[in-house]
Amino acid sequence: MGVLKVGLVGCGKIADANHMPEMLSLGKNAEVTAMFDIKKGKAEALAGKHKVKPKFCRSLDELLKSDVDAVIIATPNLYHYEQTLQCLNAGKHVLVEKPMASSVEEADEMIDLAEKNGLILQVNQSLRFHTLYKKIAELVAAGEIGKPLHARCLRAATSSPDVGWSPGATWFVQKKYKGSLVTDIAVHMADLLQWYFGPVDTVMSQTTNLTHEVPDNVVALFRYKNGATATLELSWTFPIGGNKFEIYGQNGAILLTDDSIEIHKKGQKKPKVIKFASLKAIPNSHAVFASSIAKGGNENWKVGREALALCMAIIESNKEQKAVEPRMRKTNSKTSVKAGAVRKAAPVKAKAAAPAKKVAVKAEPAKKTATAKAAAPAKKVAVKAAAPAKKTATAKVAAPAKKVAVKAEPAKKTATAKAAAPAKKVAVKAEPAKKTATAKVAAPAKKVAVKAKAAAPVKKAGSARKK
Repeated sequence: MGVLKVGLVGCGKIADANHMPEMLSLGKNAEVTAMFDIKKGKAEALAGKHKVKPKFCRSLDELLKSDVDAVIIATPNLYHYEQTLQCLNAGKHVLVEKPMASSVEEADEMIDLAEKNGLILQVNQSLRFHTLYKKIAELVAAGEIGKPLHARCLRAATSSPDVGWSPGATWFVQKKYKGSLVTDIAVHMADLLQWYFGPVDTVMSQTTNLTHEVPDNVVALFRYKNGATATLELSWTFPIGGNKFEIYGQNGAILLTDDSIEIHKKGQKKPKVIKFASLKAIPNSHAVFASSIAKGGNENWKVGREALALCMAIIESNKEQKAVEPRMRKTNSKTSVKAGAVRKAAPVKAKAAAPAKKVAVKAEPAKKTATAKAAAPAKKVAVKAAAPAKKTATAKVAAPAKKVAVKAEPAKKTATAKAAAPAKKVAVKAEPAKKTATAKVAAPAKKVAVKAKAAAPVKKAGSARKK
């Protein structure tokens, strides 16, 4: 049996705090075999910290030629689109950080290419794979508080991520890198609210650039197709931090405290309390990604695409000063990716990753590369699923995971990008968090077994930050 080989592009804070730990949770049959960061020494330092021994590459192109089956893209927002296209054209499955792109048009181009080449494209909307937020979704769906009426989500910090979460990662607050509070936090919380209340009908928002060149304060009102409403209140500039997450229904309410979920019922004096520590661990984002490569996946990109549409609606509403409808993508089962499909990734003209100056977090967007050639089919791979992970220490629940710091910029590229072998087939015995409908995967692959451990419940989401 072989190993599910994964390449990591970008070795900043999110790679350290999320991607490496979750990859290691998959066990010995899946591993990070190649790493690339534009900043010299960064990949080596991250590998040393997590005790892995990958090949250190000088460019994304070199990483794609290193026989990896899939790629994790953990770079600044600006590069997600072009790097994803380059990886998909090379026949690699992709797990890309949120937000998946800088516009819905870019996201749709990424999705179309993944489907055309029979590859898994997943967005790392990490809170979707968090045991706490999944439990809330189950409680609302089960009618625990009756018909949903309203939700309130407050996420306030005293500083932006480049100051507190990842010192020096100034791309978070720079327009040219597509940073902002909307793509840092709203991308998580707007997604969770839609998970609980269903499709959004309209979005009305006000954003402010108080001390940064990008929105650092946001207030958004969501109206859902079922008649419910929700407010999202976000800030990077409050004098003190604040976190609230409240969901109200006709028969009760769900409130979060520092260490538990409280379910308040109409007419009952005491709430039902569910401690975070009692929640059962579930497969993390990387476990679901690996399982989908092995067994087939059904629209793994869907959650990330919808979260991006909600973010773009927040930005558009503020600009137009009116309520707008989010631009969702119609989906159908024909877009599934089936494991075991014997189909080559078709050559496609790709807008490849930008040639950039080798300066940490300050590279200019690059030129498009030439046509990518599809390479020969890869060896068969299969991956064995792992057992659920041990629970880790708990943390405060209120805050969404912050985006992690400095994502490496793409390196200089050659004129032509050869697409590496179509993705190898991988089999994973992990229980995916979502349905994994079958569809066609790019290339035959050798069977690998990957045991996917689950993400542990946390005591407080307040300390968790993404990317």
